Amino acid sequence: MPQCNSTSLEAKPELKAVPAHSGFPQFPLVTRSVADQIAAFLDGRTHGEELLHELYDHVLEEPIPQSMQALLKQSGQTDPIS
Repeated sequence: MPQCNSTSLEAKPELKAVPAHSGFPQFPLVTRSVADQIAAFLDGRTHGEELLHELYDHVLEEPIPQSMQALLKQSGQTDPIS
């Protein structure tokens, strides 16, 4: 009987996330390229810049909350994006 290696960094991109029945959100599977980038960073072959972009660039498209915009205006910053 084949054994499952749950600690493997290799993800299969053809797999799809299955909806959760427990009420907890399911996160999408990591693509192979991201797994490779993680391994390269942990091995010291890269500084992780591309990995950080892959993981967090979507946050840059989120709107700035009104409360933070007000705080920036109070501190004298006229353009919160720059």
